[in-house]
Amino acid sequence: MGKRHGLEYWRRHLEAWHQSDVSQKAYCASQGLSVESLRRWRRREKAALVATKSSLTLVPINVGTAAAGNIVRLRSPDGWEIELPGSSVPLLIDFLKHLA
Repeated sequence: MGKRHGLEYWRRHLEAWHQSDVSQKAYCASQGLSVESLRRWRRREKAALVATKSSLTLVPINVGTAAAGNIVRLRSPDGWEIELPGSSVPLLIDFLKHLA
């Protein structure tokens, strides 16, 4: 049995393959990798992305008119925060509508 590699090893290979503009088979042949291993790690990567996306929850908000110089703060329950100038409110509303 060959040497087992971890997540970071395969992430680097998946990124390199995405940027290589060659087939999985050709990339694996050039790197001495098993095509099935690359495919398995690609499925894991996709599953992780789906899990991340499905954990997002939109909550209703009320938006008033922004006065010049105001700041809009978005805070997540996980602790991240985004600050935008008050003049960005119409753009933010449009963006959030497209997420729904």
